[in-house]
Amino acid sequence: MSTTPATAPASPNSSSGGGSDDARSRYARQIEDAFESAGKLAGSTLSPTEFYQQFLNRTLQAIDAPAGAVWLRTPQGFLQLACQENIDKVGLDTRRGGRQCHNEVLRQVFQTAPPRPILLEPNGRMAPGPGEPGPVPPANLTDHFALFAPILSTEKQPIGVLEVFQDATHDPRMYPTYLNYAFQMAGYASQYHSFSNARVAAGVEKTYAQVETFARHIHSSLNPTEVAYHVANEGRKLIECDRLCVGIRHDRSRVTVEAVSGADVVEKASTHVRRLRLLMQSVLQWGEALTFKGEKDAGLPPAVAHALDEYLHESQPKLLIVQPVRDEREKDKTKPARAVLVLECYNPPEQTDPIVQRLEVVTTHAAPALYNAAEMRRVPLKFLWWPIAKLQDGIGGKGRFIAAAVAVLLAVLVGVMVMVPADLRMEAKGQMLPVEIAKVFPPREGQIQEIRTKPGDTLSPGYEIATLFSSPFADEYGKASNELREANAMVDAAAETLAKATGMKEDDKLRTVAEKKNAEQRRDKALQDLRTQDAQYNAGRPNRLGYFRACAPQFDPQLARPLDRSRWTVLNDDRRENLIGRTLRPNEDIMRLGNLEGAWQAELKIPQRNIGQVLKAFADPDSHLIEKDPVRGDRKYLVVDVLLSSQPDKSYEGRLYRDDVAAEAVPNKNEHDENEPVVTAYVKLNVAGIPEENWVPRNHFITGLEVRTRVRCGKHALGYTLFHGVWEWFYEKVVFFI
Repeated sequence: MSTTPATAPASPNSSSGGGSDDARSRYARQIEDAFESAGKLAGSTLSPTEFYQQFLNRTLQAIDAPAGAVWLRTPQGFLQLACQENIDKVGLDTRRGGRQCHNEVLRQVFQTAPPRPILLEPNGRMAPGPGEPGPVPPANLTDHFALFAPILSTEKQPIGVLEVFQDATHDPRMYPTYLNYAFQMAGYASQYHSFSNARVAAGVEKTYAQVETFARHIHSSLNPTEVAYHVANEGRKLIECDRLCVGIRHDRSRVTVEAVSGADVVEKASTHVRRLRLLMQSVLQWGEALTFKGEKDAGLPPAVAHALDEYLHESQPKLLIVQPVRDEREKDKTKPARAVLVLECYNPPEQTDPIVQRLEVVTTHAAPALYNAAEMRRVPLKFLWWPIAKLQDGIGGKGRFIAAAVAVLLAVLVGVMVMVPADLRMEAKGQMLPVEIAKVFPPREGQIQEIRTKPGDTLSPGYEIATLFSSPFADEYGKASNELREANAMVDAAAETLAKATGMKEDDKLRTVAEKKNAEQRRDKALQDLRTQDAQYNAGRPNRLGYFRACAPQFDPQLARPLDRSRWTVLNDDRRENLIGRTLRPNEDIMRLGNLEGAWQAELKIPQRNIGQVLKAFADPDSHLIEKDPVRGDRKYLVVDVLLSSQPDKSYEGRLYRDDVAAEAVPNKNEHDENEPVVTAYVKLNVAGIPEENWVPRNHFITGLEVRTRVRCGKHALGYTLFHGVWEWFYEKVVFFI
């Protein structure tokens, strides 16, 4: 089949038969309506997607075409499908190479000069064009007529192709008419693009308004970071690029990346930002704009070329422009510009001149704003404006000025750390306890029958706390009781025999007297055993057979205490439900008692890493104090700051005596998160010599209350006081092994 161009189509109203005339008349009316609808669509403000969808539907409906498509040129110069209708049902893929031949037809139609419509019959080939032939021949390998009409710009250059597939069942004389119709409809699509370009030109005024708004934003602040973010984010919208970065030079050469469009925070430690900063810095030192369009210029300075290569390893833009931003007030041309912009596009258009022009507009407005902000940044304090600015310039920039200031501050800080003394305080946790604490144990193994106390009860020494029962004890006590009864019976029998011994022989009398003495010895021994058992298990008072008592212990007679308030207090919770009926051994306590009205102390668990400083303070005469005691002699002690958990806003004072520090480290069983050994020590509270305003109020004396303490271990240098742990770690891990 040959290619048929559109030439003088036959009129749809010409007669060649009755049925044919009716079809032509109907198509003529439909085509006129389609032209009217296409004219309205061409002048509308629809988006290209919506326009072409409605345009294609109207084009196909007018001639009852089963399928069609619109192809448009991309910025890279390729044809891309804009919309289609049933294009997959015409059989492009049913024959081998059908899709490739169809694409070659599109390419030939698009490149034909001058542009003209093309009609291909079913299974027809297109005549070779003047252009370069493709890998496959241009052909229509379908069972439909294929109509191709170019969409032109105002300069008569092709910008797209309208494609229509028509059934092969129509009168052959109708197909030229269909081709002419498709060509005229493509003209309406060209009108739509012309009107769109006019609207774009009319939008220039809007662009000027955006530039004015951009200028107001960037001049609204003197903070370099804020100005840079306005330039980056608002400038990217004006330029229509993918990313815009802003860098500012704050000293002689070093550049800081102040803003990256679309990023809230600039991670200055990241590799991408560091390489971006080096690229900005090298371009500023060079003094000219750098433009990269996929190929690096061989004439670039080595520093710029190296920085560009390093940055391209992190980012792969197809268009990269690094533009120095110099304000007109920067008179010294030998110095680098105050700021720099970096523009990046990953899919730029073929013509990049509009982007460069918009970048120049942004640069012109951004230059004074960035210069003002950078100059203001150089002033640390307003009342020190000029002196410090001159000092910075004389030293060599802000970086050197800060370095000198930091050096002076470090020297002063080191002097303070070495020369100023401070108390070295070791921390330890503990709990409040009365000095007199006792645990009540069963005198022997037995089963708890009764507990006569409740939590918080006050008891006198010797008070019966619990009653226990033991079968072995019942056997022992019953055996002693039986022995006593038998011995008494034997004594009474011997005494009665002697009383009636009038005619008794001397030998019998002597034997009876000996038996009486033996019985009396057995009786005395049995009686002594019973009294011993009563004293040991029943507090000297007889009890029921097999039952014995657990009683409150006596107070230590060597400790001074108020006699009228010397009573034990039950410290445990209610344990009756758990203990009654349970058999206890002598090493299992029944109850814990304390003298709450007597002296109190804090039981500390001093970690092993701190006990060395405490012992060192006791050994150093200048670090501890001495208490004169006429009874115990001189006693070394350290002052302890006590903080109660029940009153965390006030500290109290206590004393840690040398003889109250244990000589053995034990595992810390109370804290599961700390496994290091601890040394137990006892801090005395409210003792004579401590000012009464530093005494712990008695209403805060609660057994087991957590306390935090700091043991004062004498005066040391402030640096050692604050960082002694660091020095000890360094000595242990480094110096010791060296």
